[in-house]
This record gives sequence, structure tokens and C-alpha cells, in this order.
Amino acid sequence: MSLHRSILLLTVFSLAAGLCPALAEEGQPVSENAASELEMETPRFRMSYPVRDSTSGQSFTEQAPSTSKLFETTLGEAGSPDLALPELGESAFGLEEPPPASSPSEPQVITEAEAEAAFETVGTAGSEIEEVDAGGRFASGGIEFRYSFTVVQGYNSNVTYATDNVVESLYTDIGGGVDLVIGGSRLDLIFGFDLGAAYYYNNSELQNDGIYPNGALNLDIDYAVTERLDLSFNSNTILSSQPSFTIVGAADTFFGNYVISNNSFAASYRWLPKLETITGFETLIFYYTEPLGDDFSRVDQTFDQQFLYLWKPSTSVVYEYRFNTRTFWEVENYDSVGNFLLLGFNHTLNPRSVLNFRAGAEQRVSQVPVTGGTSTYLGPFGQLELNYSLRPQTVLAFNARYGTTAASQAGYTQDQQFLGGLSLRHAFGRRLNGSLFFNYQNNFYDQPDGVVPDYTTEVFNTGLNLTFAINQVWSVNLGGSLTGLYSSNENLRGNYNQNVFFLGTVFSF
Repeated sequence: MSLHRSILLLTVFSLAAGLCPALAEEGQPVSENAASELEMETPRFRMSYPVRDSTSGQSFTEQAPSTSKLFETTLGEAGSPDLALPELGESAFGLEEPPPASSPSEPQVITEAEAEAAFETVGTAGSEIEEVDAGGRFASGGIEFRYSFTVVQGYNSNVTYATDNVVESLYTDIGGGVDLVIGGSRLDLIFGFDLGAAYYYNNSELQNDGIYPNGALNLDIDYAVTERLDLSFNSNTILSSQPSFTIVGAADTFFGNYVISNNSFAASYRWLPKLETITGFETLIFYYTEPLGDDFSRVDQTFDQQFLYLWKPSTSVVYEYRFNTRTFWEVENYDSVGNFLLLGFNHTLNPRSVLNFRAGAEQRVSQVPVTGGTSTYLGPFGQLELNYSLRPQTVLAFNARYGTTAASQAGYTQDQQFLGGLSLRHAFGRRLNGSLFFNYQNNFYDQPDGVVPDYTTEVFNTGLNLTFAINQVWSVNLGGSLTGLYSSNENLRGNYNQNVFFLGTVFSF
């Protein structure tokens, strides 16, 4: 029964990849829902090829970055105020009109026939394609600091995501942060640190007197050792108390304070002009500091090997193998080991838009909590990232994943999850920016060889954020989110609903 259901979900998921317009990621700052996207960025694929988009104003660009770790995340954390100034063009900070899309000095766009002819010469002595790096990896750079301070006043209708004895409260969230960017001829470094706390006024039934800390620590390093070899290290850690509906494996209910840390290393090597490999290792740590979720503290470790072949000027064919282990610290008979065999592609739609897709099989051997034995699961796995910039002012994003996750439910080592997210960001002139988002989860708790019953939960999370830049330093934010969980077995998992509304301000300099 579960296998038929899995195949049906994956079929729907695959159709979405072909029907959706190209869509880009929604980032989230630290706030009342402080969990943000934990994403491992793999090294850039620097094979050069001619652009075939006549509106791009460029004649050459590079292959889209790989997303081998998309299976760990989708969109940014939902339901939080957009406390960072928007990144939809220079007008967001400088309040100036953006420059024209092209000028007479820019290269002339070549035809599709010329692009195909030039592509066939890649790697030959007569190649007409210059090996360029559009990302500026071998260009001069500099150092830039940015500081921010935020204050948010809001209302939460269900602070602890409870089914009964619901606690509603006004809250105040105060935080600050610093960002550092270092760019050089070979080294790119991005460092970010944010720390804050939310105080709930109706706190008689809340732990820690209604004070819940939140924060984030991010470090991204990319180093071009040679023209062929790239190394990258990414570390992303969050501290929060509110659930995240976009991080694969994160709890979708209230477990108190927790830390999630994603740390990854990857090496990309271009063996031939059209052939590249990417080798990566990642640790994903879930640590719950309160007794509510302490049993589900664990570490996921993943080894990843990709082989990429530049099949067309804008398309790479990808074969990928992943090996994953899940190890729980506090409870016995919950560990598992998984293998993934995947095929897919990375496709550049235009210089600002990309489509990445993987599909294949997941095999997982899990311990059985109740009986102490082992069970084997074999089912489909798929993931999709579709980003599209309709224009400099408008960005769409759609991300989706289907596969197993750790269940965070007593008696179950895993659930089969479909997770999807859709967002739209738009700049209304030079000062006002808005974003809409919708996140969805379908979790099927089907414990192989277990004695616990099967059941399903569905999670809906949607909201709106608006940011108005008063000047280059000061902006105002307002918005809200609606969240609901619906269970097919309320004895095992109760339903809940939550509404959040907020008004805040941010100083960034």
C-alpha cells in the first residue's frame, strides 16, 4: 500500500517539474521563527558556454551551480518577518534607479546556430569559447561589513502549537547581527552572525518565563585552488524554539529550544572540458535542549559523489550516489542506514534562472523501536529546484522533495515525506518589497515491520511579508503567517492551528 502511494506522489512531483514556470529562493532572517534554511552549496561548475537568451545582454556565462544537497532543504523559513533589507537590486539599498539592462559596449548576443557550433569545439585546439568565470572567482575583490539591529512586535495565537490548552500571547523580539563578505581572486568568504530573543507576555504556562532565544551562525568559504579544482566549506547553525517547515528532518511541532547545525565540505574537479566530479561530505545535527524533544536528538551523515557531463551548452547530465546514516543519541533501536542512486540534470534557463532535478531509488535499513529487529525500505526518491527571475524586480521559486525522513515520533524511525515550497518576491518601486510563500508537507508514518499503526499528517504554512525602506539605513516590516497540521489519527497526533502577525523595524548599516 505504501509503495503504491509513494509512486503516485513521485508521479505528481515529476509532473510539477515539467509544468511549473521557472522559480528563486526565499531567504529568512533570524526572528520569532528563527529557523532558516540550512543549505550546503556545492562548488561552481565553471564550464563556459554561449548564452542563447537574447534578452540577457551577455554572450557568455557559466553552467549553473550544482545542488547536491537540495534534499536537505527547500525554501527559507516561513512565517518570520523579513528583517533583512531585500536583495532585489541596488534600489533596495541605494534607493536609486537601476542601470539599463544593456549598453552599446556589451557583447553582441550570438545566434543559436553559432552557439551550438562553438559548443562542439569545447576542449579542442580550435575552441572558440573562452574559459571565463562569470562569478568573479578570479577577479579582484574586497572586504565588506554590514551590521543590523531589529525590533519586532507581534501576536501568536498558539505559542506551543498545542491541540488543547492553547496559549496565545503578544510578543517582542529583539535581535542584532553582523555580516562579513571577503572576495578575492581565488577566495570567497561569507560570515554571518545573528542573536536575539523573543519574550511572550502571557507566560504563566510557558517555560523559561516566556523567553525563547534565537540566533544563527553561518560561514561559507569557496577557494579556487586551480582553474580545475574548487574547494568549499559551508557551516550553518540555528538556535530556535519555533518549528521549521522547510528543513528536511526538522520537527513540525513544539519541542522547546533546539539547535540544528549543517556542516559540509565539497571538492569539485574538472577532469575534461565537459566532465566534472563533485565529492562531498555533510553532517546535519539536531539537538533538542528541552525534555520535550530530547529523545530525538541525532546526527545525519551523508557522503555524496556526483558525475556531471556537459551535454548541451546549458544542460549537464548528472549521475549521483549518496550514502547516509542517522544516529540517535538518547534512545535505542532508532538508527538507520540509507543508499541513494539518482539520475538527473542541471539546466540553465537563462543567466538568472536554473532548473535542477534528481530522481531515483532510496534503500534504507532501519532498526525497529518496538521489536528491536531490523527492517528494509525500498522506494522512490526525487527532488526539484526550479528558480526563475521574471525580471529584476520579480523572483519566483519552487522547491520539492520526496523521500524518507526521521520521524520525530515515538515508535517510528522514519516517515515518507513529500515536502514542497512556493514563493514570490516582488519590488514595488525603489522602496517597497513584498513576498508571498506557501509550504506544504505530507508525512506518511509507515513503520516497516513495526506494531504501531500507519497514519498521515498534512502541514500547511502560508504567509505574507512586506518591507518598506524609509532610507538606506532604516526599514519597516510587517506581515503574518497561517499554519495548520491535520492528522488522520488524532490519538497519536493531534491537530493544531496557529496565526502569527507582526510589525517590526530594522536598522542596517
